[in-house]
Amino acid sequence: MSALPDPRSRLVAIGRLFYERGWMWATAGNLSARADAESFWITASGLSKGELVPSDFLRVGIADGAVLEGRPDHKPSAETAIHRAIYQTQTVGACLHGHSVEAVLASRGRDPVVLPRVEMIKALGVWDDGTPTALPVFTNHPDVASIGQAVETFLRDHPRPLPALIVRDHGVTAWGQTISEALRHFEAVEFLLTLLARGF
Repeated sequence: MSALPDPRSRLVAIGRLFYERGWMWATAGNLSARADAESFWITASGLSKGELVPSDFLRVGIADGAVLEGRPDHKPSAETAIHRAIYQTQTVGACLHGHSVEAVLASRGRDPVVLPRVEMIKALGVWDDGTPTALPVFTNHPDVASIGQAVETFLRDHPRPLPALIVRDHGVTAWGQTISEALRHFEAVEFLLTLLARGF
């Protein structure tokens, strides 16, 4: 796979959209998209996602997480390990992670989070064929690398998962083969989690 079109401007726009929707409060959340077969662009740590510019992304290696390109005064998002686990195990072009109130509420007392089978579930590729509709819930703790390892282990053991997961009391990460597909999956999951948060 050769270098892909630069995805950073598209991710900047998604950052603003998510910020305006309340899915990326303060400096929360992170966005990534594949640069080539061995690396991806990801948001730098500690920045408002509503004010991103293309230089706020770093290119990191999928295999080892090494920074390959980007401003020296930036460091990769703390959740880079989770993104790496997804790129290593899935056919993925982009990963989107937010911190919505609904995701935090839905992750409490549920493991896994079983999504309601309403029309929106079809946006995740689920039809009335018995396809599982459960999102895995991962324990949140300061050692994000260990969360990434848990995600990698789960995805290797479950080769056809729903294209999303939740870290408890934290938020959703959704992915897709393209940025547009990842966005569709993220929006669908947030819609379904909002139903759960409202007692559906």
